[in-house]
Amino acid sequence: MTKPFSSGIHPFRSILPSTHKHQRRPYRRLELRSIVGLVRLPIVLAVALFLTGGYVLAGQADTAAQPAGYTFDRHEIDIGPAVRQAVLAGFLLGGEMADLAVVKIGEDGDRRLRIYSFEQKSDKGGPGMVEARTSPPAKGTWSLRMDTRLRPGVTFVDVARIDGRDRLITGEPGRINVWNPGSDTENELVSIANTTAIAAVTPAATGFQSPREGEVPHVDVTRDVNGDGRIDLVVPGDNGFHVFIQMEGGAFADPVVTGPPPNLDPILGADGYRFDPWSVSRIHELDCDGDGRVDLVSWNGNHFEAHVQDEQGLYDPEPLIFTTDVSFDTDDVTSLAEGEMTGRALHSFGDLNSDGIADMVAYVLEGARIKDRRSAYEVYFGARGVDGTGESDGALGTGGDGSDARGSDTRGPGSLIQFASSPDVSIQTENQVQLAMERRDLDGDGEGDLVVTSIENKYLEGSLFKRIKGFMGDDVWLNLAFYHVRDGRIPDRATVTRRIQLDGAPSPREPGWVPLEVVLQGGKHAQRRDREQYLRAFNKNLFIGDVTGNGRTDLLIEWTHRELHIYEGVPAPGLFADEPQKVAIELPNDEEFAWMTDLNRDGRQDIVLHHPFTNRDAHGAPMELPGTESHRVTLLIAR
Repeated sequence: MTKPFSSGIHPFRSILPSTHKHQRRPYRRLELRSIVGLVRLPIVLAVALFLTGGYVLAGQADTAAQPAGYTFDRHEIDIGPAVRQAVLAGFLLGGEMADLAVVKIGEDGDRRLRIYSFEQKSDKGGPGMVEARTSPPAKGTWSLRMDTRLRPGVTFVDVARIDGRDRLITGEPGRINVWNPGSDTENELVSIANTTAIAAVTPAATGFQSPREGEVPHVDVTRDVNGDGRIDLVVPGDNGFHVFIQMEGGAFADPVVTGPPPNLDPILGADGYRFDPWSVSRIHELDCDGDGRVDLVSWNGNHFEAHVQDEQGLYDPEPLIFTTDVSFDTDDVTSLAEGEMTGRALHSFGDLNSDGIADMVAYVLEGARIKDRRSAYEVYFGARGVDGTGESDGALGTGGDGSDARGSDTRGPGSLIQFASSPDVSIQTENQVQLAMERRDLDGDGEGDLVVTSIENKYLEGSLFKRIKGFMGDDVWLNLAFYHVRDGRIPDRATVTRRIQLDGAPSPREPGWVPLEVVLQGGKHAQRRDREQYLRAFNKNLFIGDVTGNGRTDLLIEWTHRELHIYEGVPAPGLFADEPQKVAIELPNDEEFAWMTDLNRDGRQDIVLHHPFTNRDAHGAPMELPGTESHRVTLLIAR
């Protein structure tokens, strides 16, 4: 299954794509390690579908109601009432359209799994097979194909592509299982040592403990780590991440443990049920030794530790240790939210100048007073050392204290990556504090462009006047700056800018400002639940993805909970159309309930909208108690 896209407009940490020229990551989800989760928008237009006799009928798309250049088939599925339930999409039963897996905990405590599938109808009215075409037709029915129990100890679920097939995987203390739809059984996929834990409450716990009772969340523990095109498992624990590499035939190799123990607080305040522990792993993917393969690199106090990939795609359990001349205070950007809220943090690695070598990005926050705060993303271009050594402190096999960490190193050419002590490029935004930076190819030219999210300093301090304006409905805004990179050159100024509101529905009144520490910690931080005024911060729907199939990225921004603005991707230097196409459509109240993915394998991004309630007031707030209304899933299939 194509990994779902999320916007990544989320302060601090982004996972920049590896520079490894042989790395193959088809349909790779945007993996920005930032901190403020905003994103995942929904587009929607078409004729409503209706529930009938246990089936949901998919009608023809209402193309007349849609903007020129965009056509979507709308499919709507009633998945029944529940206080909390998780929805996943994947080609679980082998059809041409992705199935929907719905998981919830029943009144008796059972973990219930239901699978909804789409059955195409031929032009003559009977069932038909989908023949070769760019998109399956809209005519057909969604029906409940399976309703079963999962193992009683299941604490989370995910979808992984194993041996060429999408499979539902389930996690429980000490193991990860794979569900077999043919036999309706769960078989152990990998065993996890007791020291390994996905712990949301206590580091010693085993199994993922949801921040809320009564739910089985979707925890993303899959990604193609080594770039071989196969999905691997990345399981967080109290001693770091356990990385299981998928081998040919679907078996998994013994794990390598890498990185520091993850701090999951930045994601545990989410309103939704989708968690991505790797986004806060502080593990970087780059070729550190010049052999053309992606290594796993993390910071350990005064030096970097790299688990080097071998020719079989596996990682050496003994880390390679090296240092650089770049100085920073921490590798955890969220820590800048404490104390004076200034400092330097390691942000990410990625090939920003298109020379095939990873560059280092550091986030810098300075200024004595809030109104004088200034930030920058400093880029240090990567280079290769000679004969296994870098320059200055950049030495292979030695720790920060100069001691021999592994003796002589014989793995590969030993061309250690190195960086200068001063930045080559500094990306700054005047009178604004930057919150996130991500890299993606916006115009399809093969080079990664930059998307930088920032907030104006004036929104970071409160006053009576601002409170009055917020009470009257004035919004706090975030700025999106898009930098078109050409021939490895980052422009001095943003190529295109857009704005998005900080708070989504329901927000008839707002505080009028937002504290800097809230911004730095991010909209999904666990402390979010203690901030009554900012519960809705960073929940606005935003999608960045190709819905037209022309190879250029489109920008979709929620204007209100009933209106979506679509900026069509255009050739550089414009990147996006100047004026949006406005679409009237009901959107979920939180971006965590909407995401992009390819539901029919036609290369276009489709949209999944999960509506936990239907009756809403004028501001978008629910009018009924949780669990009293049926949940609805709306699928928008781009055509």
